[in-house]
Amino acid sequence: MIARYRCFRYVHAMTDREAPVRMGKAARNETRKAVATTANALSIAMLITAAIQPMTSGRPLGFGAFVAAAAFIVLQGLAHYVLRKVED
Repeated sequence: MIARYRCFRYVHAMTDREAPVRMGKAARNETRKAVATTANALSIAMLITAAIQPMTSGRPLGFGAFVAAAAFIVLQGLAHYVLRKVED
């Protein structure tokens, strides 16, 4: 009975609302730029924290540095992929 009530309430609520507003071109571009910036910042922070900083202090992490370098490459690839989708 509760499921029927929720379903009815959802259908009723959807009929009262206007059609959803689609995201504009500028908003999509800003969202993509934010995702690319986040991926870029994470990749650089991860590379410095897990690879470069331990090497400069004389205690390389070994496999951890390899994982950090791989994560750097993947996140940089994500950032470039997202930025290619930005519309002019």
